[in-house]
Amino acid sequence: MVHSRCRVPRHGPAARLVMAGDEDEQLLGVVASALVTLEELRDLTAFRMPYPAPVQGALDRLALHCLRRGARPPSSVPGLVRWGYERPLGAWPLVLPAAGYSPDDLLLDEDSGAPTALCHEIALCAEVSNPFLEVSRRMAAMAAFASERNRASTYRAMRDLLTTYQVLGNDRYNEVRFGARIGPLDDFLGEFFVPIGPGYDVGGEIHACASCGGPLLATGENAWWCERDECRAAGVVVPGERWDHEDQVKVQGDRRHRQFVAGPGRVVRHFGTALERSGAQVGYWPLTGPGELRVTVPEGRARTVKIVDWHSPALLGRAIAASVSGSSTDAVCWVVARYRTGADPAYLRVAEEYANSPMVFSEDGFLDLIRREVTGDA
Repeated sequence: MVHSRCRVPRHGPAARLVMAGDEDEQLLGVVASALVTLEELRDLTAFRMPYPAPVQGALDRLALHCLRRGARPPSSVPGLVRWGYERPLGAWPLVLPAAGYSPDDLLLDEDSGAPTALCHEIALCAEVSNPFLEVSRRMAAMAAFASERNRASTYRAMRDLLTTYQVLGNDRYNEVRFGARIGPLDDFLGEFFVPIGPGYDVGGEIHACASCGGPLLATGENAWWCERDECRAAGVVVPGERWDHEDQVKVQGDRRHRQFVAGPGRVVRHFGTALERSGAQVGYWPLTGPGELRVTVPEGRARTVKIVDWHSPALLGRAIAASVSGSSTDAVCWVVARYRTGADPAYLRVAEEYANSPMVFSEDGFLDLIRREVTGDA
C-alpha cells in the first residue's frame, strides 16, 4: 500500500515537465505525481471514493497507452499501485531515456510501499517548470521576512534548527521553540512542523531514524524503512529516538520538503566545516540567493554553493538547467552529496550534460578547487 502522509497542495496537472517532451516520459510523470498524491492522503482509513481526479486520470491515460502498445494495463488504482512496487521501469510499456532511468528503478519501495526518492523527483519535475524554485518557496519567504527586519543571524539560527530536527515530541518542540532565540521567525516554525501522519504509528509509538532523525516506517518485525536513500545505502536502518503517539509528535514538513530541502541541508554544516579547514571563509544560510553557503577565498572570488541530493543525475541536470535559465550559469556552484557520486562514477558527467553547465561538483571536487585557490595553485 501507499502509506499516508500530511497532505500539501499540488500544483496542477503534470504537464509542465522539466523532462523531455517525449510522450512516454510525460506519462511517467503523470503516474509518479498520482502515486505521490495517494501518499499524501491524510488518513486512508477515512478515504471514500472516488479517487482524486489526478489519480483516476493517470490510470486512464496509462490504460489507453497500454492498449495502444498492445500491453495489458492495470485494471484499477490498486493495480496501478502494484505496478509501482512490483514492476521496475524496464518492465513498463514505456520507452525512456537510458541516461535518465535505470531499468531496475521502482516508483514505490517494495518493502514500505512509499514512493521512492526517484518517484518524488519525477513528480516534481512533471508538476513545475522550475523545481528548485518550487521547493525553496517557504525558505525564500522566511528569508525575505528576516531581511526586511535585518535579522540575518535569526534566520541562520532557524535554518540550523530545521537542519537539526526532523521529528519532535510536543515537549521537546516547545523547548526548541523557546530556546532557539528565533524571535520574529517563531510563526514560521509552526508552519514547518506539522502533526505526523497515522502511517508512522507502530503500536502507539513513533520512531525516528538513528542516522538522520527522519520518520521511520515499519516493514516487518524489527525491520524499518527510512525515506532517505543515504541511510538505507549505509546498511540496516536502525531506530533511534521514539515517542508515544500521545506525545503529539510533529514532523518537519511534508516528504517533498524533507527530501529536497531538509535532507541536503544536513550536508551543509559538515561541508562548510571542511571548507573552513581548507582556508576559505564560509557564510552559512545567506539571506539572498538560492544557495546554502557563501564561500570566499582570501583575495579571491566569492561563490554561492547549493547542496543537492537527487537519485537521478539526469533529472538533477534538467532541474539545474531550468533554475539557471535566463541567468548566468556560473551564479551557483551545485555540489552533489558525496554518497551519490561515490556510488555512481558517471553521476557528475550525466548531471553536467543535462545541466549544460560546468558548475556541477562533487564535494571533493569543489574542496580541491578551493584548496588550489587558497594556496595559489589554481
